[in-house]
Amino acid sequence: MKNIFLGLFCIAILVYGCMETSEGFLSDKSTSNVDTEAVFSDSSLTVQFHTALYMQLGRVAMSPHTASSMINDYKDYEAATDNSRHSHFAKSEFTPAYTKGDFTQNGINANYSLFRTSWEEMYQSIQRCNTFLQNYQKAPLSETKKVNLAGEARFLRAFYYFHLLRSYGGAPLLYDQVLDPFGDYMIPRGTFEETVNYIASELDFAAGMLPLVQDGIDYGRPTKGAALALLGKLYLQAASPLHNGGNVGSGDNRLLTGYDDYQMERWEKAAKKLKEVIDLDTYGLIVDNTTRPGNGFYQATTTRVNKERVWFWITTNAHTFPGNVLMPKSRGGSARIVPYHELVQAFPMKNGLSVDDPDSGYDAGNPYENRDPRFGYTIIYNGAKWIKTANGNPEPVYTYRGATDDGIFVSTATGYYFRKCVGESLLGGATNKEAQGLSFIRYADVLLMYAEALTELDVNANRTEIEKQLFAIRDRAGIDPGNNGRYGIPADMNKDAMLEFIINERRIEFANECGNRFFDLKRRKLYEKLNGMWTSAAVWEKVGDYYSWSVQPVEQHFFDTPRMYHSAIPQKEINSSKGTLIQNPGW
Repeated sequence: MKNIFLGLFCIAILVYGCMETSEGFLSDKSTSNVDTEAVFSDSSLTVQFHTALYMQLGRVAMSPHTASSMINDYKDYEAATDNSRHSHFAKSEFTPAYTKGDFTQNGINANYSLFRTSWEEMYQSIQRCNTFLQNYQKAPLSETKKVNLAGEARFLRAFYYFHLLRSYGGAPLLYDQVLDPFGDYMIPRGTFEETVNYIASELDFAAGMLPLVQDGIDYGRPTKGAALALLGKLYLQAASPLHNGGNVGSGDNRLLTGYDDYQMERWEKAAKKLKEVIDLDTYGLIVDNTTRPGNGFYQATTTRVNKERVWFWITTNAHTFPGNVLMPKSRGGSARIVPYHELVQAFPMKNGLSVDDPDSGYDAGNPYENRDPRFGYTIIYNGAKWIKTANGNPEPVYTYRGATDDGIFVSTATGYYFRKCVGESLLGGATNKEAQGLSFIRYADVLLMYAEALTELDVNANRTEIEKQLFAIRDRAGIDPGNNGRYGIPADMNKDAMLEFIINERRIEFANECGNRFFDLKRRKLYEKLNGMWTSAAVWEKVGDYYSWSVQPVEQHFFDTPRMYHSAIPQKEINSSKGTLIQNPGW
């Protein structure tokens, strides 16, 4: 691991400028580089160093490309799925590489640059956390402040390890070591189980140190609830089919990618921890079906401060993100990522029934009417309205073939645009005063993870509690309860049907949010179902005053099992480790 330590970890002993993040605790406090003795003898510099621990959250939120200052790279994890496509389909990008199963950049699959970038920057962040935790007690700060900052550092360290775990599997564990950048370190990878256990112990410890609420200028810092929710998400990852008895590893890397056996207890741990978050009574769904159906869902994804945010990444109000990268050209955006028709069809009707259900009322001649309100808050389709000038009235966005600016095959490859997380009063180039950022974990995620764990444990015994979570999600979405009060949710689903329903609900609830679809497809081992599958566009044609449309294939996806379930350990690290680091399956 000398490559990382020599070339990258040495920066951990310096104070980093905080680079365009958010007002409040992440406001720009750039300063010249100073050594650790100078930093931790000064309260202001100590706090600035601590703020630098948040720098790589953008990498986890959106893309292997994305550091804190690179928010325009709003793309890769989501666009590497059957949900959406990135407009720049160059081979060097993560999205086409993952879509096509081709990582031959630089001629060596395991040396793919974005595997290296993600690996290196997670360890940079971990080393910064270790540096802080080794030195913070020297700082002239109150004991209360020290405890809070140390709790955040331990949470962030665990969060970066969690991202390594779900991307690469078992990771080299540094524990509390601050490593000399000029030393040779042959640190082996921890097993998957060891890595899970270490992250869990850190999150448990952090939960005991962190406050229940962070507000004012501290809003956006992790809380006790965030630590418990991330612990629930960790246990759900560990219990999922990719790792829990479905380990794709063999031989030397067998225990690096999962467990040898299936244990129901792993689902029990996930359910228990997620129930703890629910029982905190700190968070809740935003329900507002009076203003308009599903307005609570819109508020949860467009407002900076709301009760649904559990753990999230906030940005500065100087940025136009995300409108500038999502909006159509006519609205000042660059449409870097656009939804596939398959995502559109995953949304049910307003009565909650699937578009494939003959009783749903779906009309192929008018396909966007009477849909789940979340659809309208997520997708811009042909004829959907958005403001065209600041403070103007909403006007239709036209995506039909030949439409000026926004037509298919001109600005969108699929006939759709994303509007998720963009305030309706904003154009693509407008300053986002709300600066809401993105949520790693919303309360809706907690409820759906809890429902998934209960389903895996015993769908029949837990049916009432499972459906309670699903009814709450669909009620908040603005879906009609119907005469039977089931919001279109089929009764008496067996385990497989219930899991399929929950995963689809996650797909539409969290579309274009922090790579949820990408990591769900991996942990549930669903990616191989995409192998050979075509994703599609809705091609609208306009003849006179009449419109018609057809579905046309856009992209064929390939998934190379088993290697693509885990990113490759960077080849440079493998080469320099002298056999200490073991590569993932298939690389």
